[in-house]
Amino acid sequence: MANGAPDELLVNCRFYFEADGITDKMILEVSGLSSENPAAGGDKVLGSGKQAVNLRQAAPTQVKFSPVTVKIVATNNTDLYKWYEDCNKNSGGQSSWSENRKTASVVVYDQSASEQARWNLENCYPTKYEGPKLEAGSNDVANETITLVHEGIKRVG
Repeated sequence: MANGAPDELLVNCRFYFEADGITDKMILEVSGLSSENPAAGGDKVLGSGKQAVNLRQAAPTQVKFSPVTVKIVATNNTDLYKWYEDCNKNSGGQSSWSENRKTASVVVYDQSASEQARWNLENCYPTKYEGPKLEAGSNDVANETITLVHEGIKRVG
């Protein structure tokens, strides 16, 4: 609660994805905005000592970040595919993913189109591209999906 006013409720349907220079997309879905720090030992007994005393200890380990999946409405614009292609070229053992990393954001808006929440993905690049599933009898729009890996996720708003 800010200044006694209730917190703004975030809704799932008013959001956007952007990545350094990749904008103006119709986004269908974003998933995988998660990180975890699994505990070493956790709920396990690590050993048993004299008089059957069990040793338990939970200690933090390395933070793990889930891949983020972004599904967009397919158009004749190829910049997402081009980003994937630029990051995953393999010419003579030389891949160019490191110089094509981007900072990306997922932003949630309120009903007046004001930003209410933002998750930034640090140094991300696409590792998977999926083109649309095409069906002659379908009335759905075509969509494309990219899967991004990153070096960190930070909620900044």
